[in-house]
Amino acid sequence: MNYATQMTNEINYSTSEDLATGIDNLLLRCVRAKSGEKLLLVGEVGKGTYYESDLCLLVKEEALKQGINASVLYAEPVVDAASVSDQVREQMSSSDAVVFFSRLGDQTRFLPSPGNGKKVMCYTLTKAHLRSPFATVDHQKMTQMLQMLETSIRSASNYQIETSDGTNLTGEIIADGSRETSTAFHVELFPVMIFEPINCFNLTGSLIVSKFITSTSTRAYDDSVLMIETPVNARVENSVITSIDGDRQTVHKIVEQLERAARLSGGDPYVMHSWHTGINPGTFFEGNPFDNLEYWGTVAYGSPRYTHVHATGLEPGDVAYHLMDATIKFDDEIFWENGRFLFLERPEVSALFTPEERKVLNARHQLDIGM
Repeated sequence: MNYATQMTNEINYSTSEDLATGIDNLLLRCVRAKSGEKLLLVGEVGKGTYYESDLCLLVKEEALKQGINASVLYAEPVVDAASVSDQVREQMSSSDAVVFFSRLGDQTRFLPSPGNGKKVMCYTLTKAHLRSPFATVDHQKMTQMLQMLETSIRSASNYQIETSDGTNLTGEIIADGSRETSTAFHVELFPVMIFEPINCFNLTGSLIVSKFITSTSTRAYDDSVLMIETPVNARVENSVITSIDGDRQTVHKIVEQLERAARLSGGDPYVMHSWHTGINPGTFFEGNPFDNLEYWGTVAYGSPRYTHVHATGLEPGDVAYHLMDATIKFDDEIFWENGRFLFLERPEVSALFTPEERKVLNARHQLDIGM
């Protein structure tokens, strides 16, 4: 199975049908489940499911071998976190840990959810993802790398985001304690995909809106994808879009979409809430993203090539802008360059990983995400 295109042509992967490495990485290094503990695996059922349906059963089988009391609950995706069924809530409350192979986990990632056990949102949509380096590189080492990155970000005072098509945004890192620098997740992500979204503070400059905008996956709504044929320039001042310049019909469609999405929560259509960029070079996507852009974004946002901006409505937002191959600086030091995650090349970061792991954890490694 060829699960990704190796853009650098440096490594030729052959995948094994054995999923045990990825499953063990999830259960033992991420969930840290122990024998005798109760583990709930939440899967999707109904129309338009994102996950291969047997993933939960495969993980359950491996968990039972290790003495973990695992069970599977399938539930339909819902509109938002407030709509999660009583059945799901009750089973979450009585579990030592919960793993979501479902968009329900995405919808609860910014909000407290029932039960005191650990919650994990799993982004391995397919068995190909679960058996690949995307999910098999040691989760604890990836978490260490993430912590080092977040420490570096919090110690900065400002940042700049640039893309080749004209986006140029600058913002400040809040250091006075008046607001949180980033928005914490209430679930752990598996695999490690992104850093905690950086809250926009005095975000200023030009945002080129092109190709499409989508939802943030926090609240579901009809026609959440808007295709954009002609790029427009959104002027941002103090974290609010103050004007949109470009083709009149395109601007009208965007304004209509922003105002419709904002009515879901009653927030500001033009506010910019937060942003993050992918940090897992093993991220890949097979197929045509334009068949279902919301599905594509569920996994593609872990790629260092992809910067995801949350906006509109109440936090964490109901519209996502998508930037590709950005150059991102903190205090004038480049962390991403044209979508390449240079932070991985720092000696103290590289030292975390084995030589084999470094083959997929370096700035040159870029897999195909369909864009």
